[in-house]
Amino acid sequence: MNYLEKNPFKWPIAVIAGILIWLAEIIFNLPAVLLWPGGDFTPFTQFHSDLGGTKPHPTRGHTNSPLGAQFYNCGQVFQGLAIILFVGGLYVFYGEGKRSDRLIYIGQFFGFLVGIAMIMNGIYSVDFQPMHGQWSQVLFLSIFFAEIFVNIALYKHPKFKKTIAIYGLLAAAFNLAIVALYDFLYPAFFLEYLAVYIAESWLGLITLNIFINEVWKKEE
Repeated sequence: MNYLEKNPFKWPIAVIAGILIWLAEIIFNLPAVLLWPGGDFTPFTQFHSDLGGTKPHPTRGHTNSPLGAQFYNCGQVFQGLAIILFVGGLYVFYGEGKRSDRLIYIGQFFGFLVGIAMIMNGIYSVDFQPMHGQWSQVLFLSIFFAEIFVNIALYKHPKFKKTIAIYGLLAAAFNLAIVALYDFLYPAFFLEYLAVYIAESWLGLITLNIFINEVWKKEE
């Protein structure tokens, strides 16, 4: 058994970044929910980004506590940086052909935009409109294009599970539907959470796939 493979600092950057993305949900977003005044925050009455606001909304009214908003907005920046690292770490799938590599490059470009948009959503919280809304549009559109190009590129990759690619393409279709029907569905709060966490679960599956191929199997 190779000792170096047991050292997390020797793991592929995408694996470390994928773990950090999910840790951010516990370290930053969970405290933001728990610090919501009155403890009545639900995904059926508030948008995900409402956790980062401290100014009363003209219709919904509720706001987070200042500390809760700080947790959430810091978490957005942290997750954005982790996503940029994760996307860069997809280099482990290079080398299966020029077409495949080009599609991964394009997917990585949009993945970097996802990370940048999340960082900007943390800087321009829901209190700062229209910047927050504009970056949110960039975020969800970039998620769609990243999912499309990465999953098409990796569908036939020998080290990638086809079921993950299919799941990712379905996630992309769901994300596009939310963007396209946003005005019609508004304010279907819960759909935003589905889009966010389906995308994060897709990242989690890719992280697991890379871990199995690049860490677990190499220890055997």
